[in-house]
Amino acid sequence: MIELILVIAVVVSRQLPTTVLSEVFHPKLLNIYMMKNILVMAYQISPTKGSEYSVAWNYVKRMSKYNRLTVLCGVSGEHIGDVMEMEEYVKENNIPNVEFIFVKSDWFIDILNSLNRRGIFVYTFYIAYKFWQKKAYKIAKEVVKKEEFDLIHYLGPIGYREPGLLWKLDLPYMWGPIGGMSNINPILMSSLGIKGKIKLGVRRYFNNIQLKYKSSVKKVIKRADLLLSATTNAKDIIKRIYKTDSLYLPENGIDKIYDLNSRKFNDMSKLQLIIVGRLDANKSVITILKVLSKVKSINRVVLNVVGDGPLADQLKEYAQDNGLSQSIVWHGKVDREKVFELMNDAHLHVITSVGEGNPTTIWEAMSVGVPTLSLDHCGMHDTICERCGFRIPIISYDQIVEDIASQIQICIENPAILEEKAKGTIECADKYTWEKREAFWLDCYKKAIANYKEKK
Repeated sequence: MIELILVIAVVVSRQLPTTVLSEVFHPKLLNIYMMKNILVMAYQISPTKGSEYSVAWNYVKRMSKYNRLTVLCGVSGEHIGDVMEMEEYVKENNIPNVEFIFVKSDWFIDILNSLNRRGIFVYTFYIAYKFWQKKAYKIAKEVVKKEEFDLIHYLGPIGYREPGLLWKLDLPYMWGPIGGMSNINPILMSSLGIKGKIKLGVRRYFNNIQLKYKSSVKKVIKRADLLLSATTNAKDIIKRIYKTDSLYLPENGIDKIYDLNSRKFNDMSKLQLIIVGRLDANKSVITILKVLSKVKSINRVVLNVVGDGPLADQLKEYAQDNGLSQSIVWHGKVDREKVFELMNDAHLHVITSVGEGNPTTIWEAMSVGVPTLSLDHCGMHDTICERCGFRIPIISYDQIVEDIASQIQICIENPAILEEKAKGTIECADKYTWEKREAFWLDCYKKAIANYKEKK
């Protein structure tokens, strides 16, 4: 009898709205026969790493509850083709409704990526990545010949510059969320050293060219049956340059909301700040160090710096020369569990990046009720509100430093502000949970398929 119901359900599901079907069939049974078969491009994926790795992992973990996913992936380690972590994880863990296809590098891709691997010229990655995408496309063509798919979802990378080739397959196609379109505010360039200014200046120049003239991006945006933007600014740029509408959705979200660690407010003799990320020009950790030099009650501040990178030695030297060493703990690169532990003990999370999408650290901070202080731009402009943090306007660089220092001093003198913000952060976090995102994704799939059929 159950088999007959499933057969009938499969037939009628294409004609009836979900609301009607849910009145006829049990919700759990409805999920079974409404499952879509989706081919997913998730270049970076890992159950242990943050950033884009966690974007893809959270997506797969959540959406496989409702769909069958075939996931093309290329890296779970540091460089193209390093998928050892995911291969081992799949061997030891059963992930229902998910098949991973590991697209590895070859000798030619390794040669193209060699300068990037050595940190000599990182932009050679994009050349190597293009050839990796060609390899992934060949594999995808064979996969869709053998199996029927309802949809292709190009999930990551999030950056818009290299949209891959899966859009050429004749199937409903969804791209995003995408970002990386915003230019760095020139005011923030003054915080960078010569190398940083050159690197990000070159990026700004080529970004303007690629946005307006890169043919592959234009083709994919025109081809996409549904487009998602990672920030409202990206949404505005897509509309302005490509005359195309997109749906706003931050690329990541909150997996679980934890109980607020109220114990840390019992002793506010030291204000625990935390900044997390790669110590490079983009993260601009130098800004928070300059801020500390301006804080009057510096003896009541501890800055926890989590991460490593090319500017680590330079930043430590600056801290030493400016008498800040006693107020800073350099944790280096740590695993995600340790990041959560440090975040949970912090009173305030700080972001001073010159450019971001929606850094994973925002969601990690919100999940444990830690408010965020950030410059008022990028994804932080969309996510942080008065209840869950502080947004610092960008008028001049000196003004930024003074305003952040002033806000930290206010928090030192009035610690109750941070406890109130912590409670507001927990409340705001509920808006960004993956539970709420699941329904959004499912609706996106229906829209993409409907748009594809309408075009046909």
